[in-house]
Amino acid sequence: HGMLYGHGTPMRRLVESGAVPGHRFVQIGLRGYWPPPDVLAWMEEQRMRAFPMRDITDRGLDAVLDEAVAAATKGADGVFVSVDIDVVDPAAAPGTGTPEPGGLTARQLLDAVNRLGRELDVVGADVVEVAPVYDAPADITARLANRVVLELLDGMARRRG
Repeated sequence: HGMLYGHGTPMRRLVESGAVPGHRFVQIGLRGYWPPPDVLAWMEEQRMRAFPMRDITDRGLDAVLDEAVAAATKGADGVFVSVDIDVVDPAAAPGTGTPEPGGLTARQLLDAVNRLGRELDVVGADVVEVAPVYDAPADITARLANRVVLELLDGMARRRG
């Protein structure tokens, strides 16, 4: 299987266990001081693909998704999509343990996951890093996470439709 991951999701165990070959593991939206240099070096050794936010701002989200989808699906039977909610700017997703300014807008994320659902054979998905304790009182992040799931499912239904 291929993997498409948002910012900051743990991946070392998946790759080292052999569950996902490094070259089929793709991360989108990295920014800030993560990952540290030693993790970046390990990711390069594993032939993992990472697209920092500067790639998205320089080239556009659609172009990055084109490349990410190609990398994740090459030779894969299906793709697992993991959305780390902190890929979104904290203005739109404050309820996370690792907020980092300069992320995707909520609209960009929703459009992206819908596209992934339409274009990929999604075999599983999750949304991680939603921290309700930091999300009160408006539940902004939880509402966005809910919508992420709905948009992915909508895209998957359109693919199968």
